[in-house]
Amino acid sequence: MTNHSFRPAPPAPTSSYAPPAIGPTRPARSARTTDAFTRSVVRALDAGAERLPYRVTHRLQLASQAALAAQTAVLETVEASVFATVNAGSGARAGYDQPSLPWRLLVTLLPLAAIIAGFVAIADIGDALEADETAEIDEAVLTDEVPIAAYADHGFGVFLKNNRP
Repeated sequence: MTNHSFRPAPPAPTSSYAPPAIGPTRPARSARTTDAFTRSVVRALDAGAERLPYRVTHRLQLASQAALAAQTAVLETVEASVFATVNAGSGARAGYDQPSLPWRLLVTLLPLAAIIAGFVAIADIGDALEADETAEIDEAVLTDEVPIAAYADHGFGVFLKNNRP
């Protein structure tokens, strides 16, 4: 049977650090104060760890090794899934064939041809509208429905558009 006697806690290490009061009135700590606090916590933990029995330190060491192994396994799993995702986009999956060259050319050139056809149609429609306006002006001039002073005016086209029958 093991001895489960109560052992009093070792005295706290002496340091000049006093923790600030917790609450909304606590001023923000500077980096230097935070570093000093960190160093004092590390010293206190190191001093306490030196006084721990061997069984406890051995169990802590085993737990630390197990945690590191688990973290390594998680990182390897994440790394493997990232590489699998990257390779999946490149067609490197087993059983996946890339599309044939004619299919890839068709898929690439068909939208390009549609865009070019759209630009040609827009140009043709613009030319047809301009030709219609010119034909209306020529018709008005040939039928002598326009006053003589309108020929010299810069707003001649506007005049004809506003006086359409």
